[in-house]
Amino acid sequence: MSWLTSRHAILASLNRGASGVLYLCDDNRRTAELRRLAHSAGVEVRNVKADWLRRKAGTSVRGAALELHTGSGEEKRSQVVLGDWLDKNKPGRNGPILALDHITDPQNVGAILRSAHLFGVPLVIIPARRSVHSGEGIQRSSAGAAVDVTTAIVSNLASALRDCRRHGWWIYVADTGGTPLPEVAFDDAAVIVLGAEGKGVSPGISRLADVTVTIPDRRPENSTVDSFNVSVATGIVLYEWYRGRAPA
Repeated sequence: MSWLTSRHAILASLNRGASGVLYLCDDNRRTAELRRLAHSAGVEVRNVKADWLRRKAGTSVRGAALELHTGSGEEKRSQVVLGDWLDKNKPGRNGPILALDHITDPQNVGAILRSAHLFGVPLVIIPARRSVHSGEGIQRSSAGAAVDVTTAIVSNLASALRDCRRHGWWIYVADTGGTPLPEVAFDDAAVIVLGAEGKGVSPGISRLADVTVTIPDRRPENSTVDSFNVSVATGIVLYEWYRGRAPA
């Protein structure tokens, strides 16, 4: 079993026809909407005590929690096999691919998936090891958008990027010491790689770059902050890729 306690994530799951049980410990306008959606989706609703629900679903509960049934496939619904996806999708037709190099903070990953959803990114590649790619933290910080973003969980990011290149994609790595972002002429078939804060993109991944991209900043003299938050950086780079391109 897995739990969703973010209202946005619960709403998104109910709208997709999630299979599970909705627990409510408050009666108000916000929970009434959840109750209505649950009944429409055929999801059982149970009224429970707040302390019981916090023990079961965690301290992040704010009046409601959705217990997803095992095998409902809610978190895996939008996962694909990378090779199959590359075979079926023409490079650059629907936007850039995002690749995340060992980002372990679920709040950052969730925020990245939220931006990916809003920009219509067709695929996000995430390594299976030393990364986070599912869970309540991601659902909460993505405002429920995480399961709407197509993801490919891969065993080796370097191999995945080489596979993308063989299928006609260009590799753009966001890192220091590269071409300033406003000067980069992105190809339509772009894979944009971002790394964890502090560590950045790993050396083996950096060596695969066709272009290294750097976001200019105007940090104050003697500043101890040396980089953007990775989710903020993702939004900036995605905006620059889409800037000037006609909406689909």
